[in-house]
Amino acid sequence: MDRYTTVVRAAWLYYKDQLTQAEIAERLFVSRATVGRLLDVARDGGIVRFEISSEHLAAFELSTELREHFGLSDAVVVPRMTDDDHANRVNARIAAAAAEHLTRFLRPGAVLGVGWGDTVMRVLFAISRYALEGVTIAAVAGGIDVYTREVTARNTNGVNEHLRVIPAPLVASSAAIAAALREDASVRSVLALAEQAVATLTGIGSSDAHAASAVRAGLYTAEQVTSYRAMGGVGDMLGEWFDRSGAVVQAESSGRRIGITLDELRSRPQVIGVAGGHEKVDAIAGALRGHYLDVLVTDEGTAESLVALN
Repeated sequence: MDRYTTVVRAAWLYYKDQLTQAEIAERLFVSRATVGRLLDVARDGGIVRFEISSEHLAAFELSTELREHFGLSDAVVVPRMTDDDHANRVNARIAAAAAEHLTRFLRPGAVLGVGWGDTVMRVLFAISRYALEGVTIAAVAGGIDVYTREVTARNTNGVNEHLRVIPAPLVASSAAIAAALREDASVRSVLALAEQAVATLTGIGSSDAHAASAVRAGLYTAEQVTSYRAMGGVGDMLGEWFDRSGAVVQAESSGRRIGITLDELRSRPQVIGVAGGHEKVDAIAGALRGHYLDVLVTDEGTAESLVALN
């Protein structure tokens, strides 16, 4: 077999058949180092050419615009697949992208802070078992019933072995009960652990009572969400509502929350927001204007709407 044929075959096996370099070395009866050199020749000689599709390039450009417009340290934009992408499919792809982004922070001994959200839960289940090794995931807000229900139903990667939840609801039935729970040793220990987080993951809730996942999860009633909207609330994070400018909306439930405040969230390193969909554009924009996020992971359609708003 001449050298040119060997180079082409190595390139085909690696890029098309997706074999590892070790597997290719075994097939071609050469060393792994030789396979690496053959692939270098394929790239340098133009046998293999790399192109970024127009769809992915557009998403990359939107990422740059989001960072510049809202002062983010990073933005991950998931390219549009079709014009009629279903919300669940979009959220699943956002979660996969966020899980990949998170792996840069995950190492044995690291703590990841999390606030409740449907997409947040999808992210947790999208992280590989390998990346979770030695990692502790600590909740920054209550919602024990939802965490327990979701983890029990979808624990496919052993995330429950790493998750420390606050043993309390997101919103207590009274301010007095909330105050007592905040002083509880088990609640304080999880919040103290979350303070050590290298990154904090949060969802962003919508003020659309019919679309809000918090309503579906039973954290709020549709009537409560409607009342927050009437007060100017466009969205919530960690059970705290904010308006279009990002200012916190003081509501009756404010004194009944269990967890860190948005002001405290703003001071945490690497706060990563995961959210998408046209019904969440105003909420995401409010969170960005309030400077609560360092990183946003969203979809292309939402990113386009956010850039157009500013």
